[in-house]
Amino acid sequence: MSKKKLYRILIEGIVCAVLIFILVFFVGFRVTKVEVKGNEFYSDKEIKRMVLDAPIAKNTILAMMIKTGEKTKDAQLIEKVTLKRKGMNTLVVQVKEKKLIGYFDYEGKYANFDRQGIVQIFTEAPIENVPYIEGLGVKEAKQGEKLQGINTKKLNSILSVGKMLEKTEQKPDRLVFNDMKQLVLYYGDIEVRLGNDENMDEKMNRLSGILPQLEGMAGILHLENITEDTQAVVFDDTQKSDEDTSEEEQEGDTGEEPEEDTKKDDEEEPKEDTKENADENAEEDEKTVTEKDSKKENKEENQLEYTDGADAADTRSKKEE
Repeated sequence: MSKKKLYRILIEGIVCAVLIFILVFFVGFRVTKVEVKGNEFYSDKEIKRMVLDAPIAKNTILAMMIKTGEKTKDAQLIEKVTLKRKGMNTLVVQVKEKKLIGYFDYEGKYANFDRQGIVQIFTEAPIENVPYIEGLGVKEAKQGEKLQGINTKKLNSILSVGKMLEKTEQKPDRLVFNDMKQLVLYYGDIEVRLGNDENMDEKMNRLSGILPQLEGMAGILHLENITEDTQAVVFDDTQKSDEDTSEEEQEGDTGEEPEEDTKKDDEEEPKEDTKENADENAEEDEKTVTEKDSKKENKEENQLEYTDGADAADTRSKKEE
């Protein structure tokens, strides 16, 4: 076989190999599925439109060359986006969004800030799962800058609690600083009083364990004096108290009798013998004691007992003897 023929065969082989490589590269690694993870504020469609608008995004290997930082620089709530290849045809878009811990009213808009106390975005409407914060007393708020004119103690409290709330599934509707500058959380009709900043980790740990038990209830959960050694947590069930008050009022209305009629009946009816009077007095005393015991039991039902577990709090209703 001549050298010329061998050279031609070699060239043809190289061309075939290149064609096969190109075919495998562009067809075999074609993007057929895109998974978007870690996004809450932005939809999957918005993320794809921002990041995967280049022709090379159609190939799982070439897509790794996309500069995601430049693509998302105008997205105020995105901190970082990374692209990963999963198999030959799946592209994973991992989104890391900025964590917003609260918002407040400022000049007709809502100022949303992160765990560093930096205002990230102003919105016309509240962002889902971001709690409203009342009583901050912010004097000035600028996008990209830290909150100004706010009490340092208040800011530290809200940032500390906000970071802890990131780990919980259920977020409060709002956070309020009361007249004593202490933080109060509101979950629907449940008011959670945290007191001062001492033992805040323990208080939030107790809260995450107790809160599921209070679903559908209304009242005040007292965590002001919680320490690691505290066993019982007090919950004032205001809903139950209102029902008891209403029942007592109804009983009082039905049980009232005109004083004049009573006197008249006493005058007309002869007195019973001493033995019957004694029995009636005994029954009345017993009824009074029973009512007092019932009220005492109702009060003790509002006290919750906490048992420390490995990772989560465990609470149960307790009646004290």
